[in-house]
Amino acid sequence: MRSRTIDIGEKFGYWQVLESQGLEILCQCTACGTQRKVFKFNLLNGKTKSCGCVKKGSLLEIGTTFGRLTVIDNQEIKQLGRLAKVLVKCSCGTEKYVYKHSLISGSTNSCGCLRRELLLKINPENLREYHSWSYIKQACYNTNHPFYKKHGGCGIEVHPSWRDNFNQFLLDMGKAPNNTIIARIDITGDYAPGNCFWSNRKKYWQELERAEINKFIKNFYISIAQDKKAKISESTIRLILEEHMNGEANINNIAR
Repeated sequence: MRSRTIDIGEKFGYWQVLESQGLEILCQCTACGTQRKVFKFNLLNGKTKSCGCVKKGSLLEIGTTFGRLTVIDNQEIKQLGRLAKVLVKCSCGTEKYVYKHSLISGSTNSCGCLRRELLLKINPENLREYHSWSYIKQACYNTNHPFYKKHGGCGIEVHPSWRDNFNQFLLDMGKAPNNTIIARIDITGDYAPGNCFWSNRKKYWQELERAEINKFIKNFYISIAQDKKAKISESTIRLILEEHMNGEANINNIAR
């Protein structure tokens, strides 16, 4: 397998490439200015990050690159066990705090996007986003799915660009944050770019449950009115629902 090309100016930890010919690459340590030839293999595999001048306790230089991560704030945030984190920005645009020692040792080279890319190449079914993509298709097109009645049964569809293309779905939706679920801005609209977002899972189910309860109560009041051959206006029903949400409505009083 052919190794990738190393460009002049490219950074590996504190090493910055000056000359890129041959198996030994001439580099300069940006921490102290030392120039030294370093084996290309060691640079690519993260086995060397500096000339050795960077010692425990010293601050990382802003702009230093570790794999896909670039230090953008070297002020250390102390964690449990006195381990320090620094703010970095990944080449994919993600900013996050990572352990300083993980950067220097080479054990952390990205925000997690590199691992996700590798998983996608091996088996996309390992991704949370894949399960969400599979779910919306089943809910819209599988008549045996428990939620088909409220999706496909109501005419809800998956956008053509997503239907058979998980990569496009992932590109449009982006990475799903932890504890999130796919949701629609307009719940009467399709699963489509611009109408979907990653919603907090707990909040999503709470809102869904509240909507179902409101629907049940509204139907209950309407049935009472019909049984009594009475007429209750929409504004009155709306007021009752608001009172119910505040714990003030009394069904027995309404039923009399």
